[in-house]
Amino acid sequence: RRSDIYVFCSSYAHNVAAKGKYVAFVSTFVETSVPARELEPGLALLGPVEYKFIHVSDYEAPVSDGKTDKCFISKGYDASTHFESTVDDILEMYTRITGKVLDLEKLSLNQTIEG
Repeated sequence: RRSDIYVFCSSYAHNVAAKGKYVAFVSTFVETSVPARELEPGLALLGPVEYKFIHVSDYEAPVSDGKTDKCFISKGYDASTHFESTVDDILEMYTRITGKVLDLEKLSLNQTIEG
C-alpha cells in the first residue's frame, strides 16, 4: 500500500456506545477498484463486528491558494482519524490569509489572538 490504514476505536467510557460495545472507524485512501477489500487488514484488528458500513467519498482540494481572489477554501477531510492533517490545513490557511504563522505552542488557555 502507498497509504496508511487508520483504525480508531471508542467505547462506553467516552459516551459514544452502549456498555460493552465499541464504535470503530477504519479508513484509508482508495487505491484499487475494491475499496472494501482495502480495509480488511484494519478490520481484522477489531475482532467480531456486529454492523459494518462502507462509505467512499471523494477527497476535494481547492484549485488555488486564495491569495489572488481572497477566496480561501480548506481541503476536504482525508482518511486520517486524528484530524492532524485538518489542523495543518487550517494553520496553513491562517498563514495565507493573515501573512503570519500561528504558533499554537506559545498560546495559553483563554488567550486572545489579535490581528
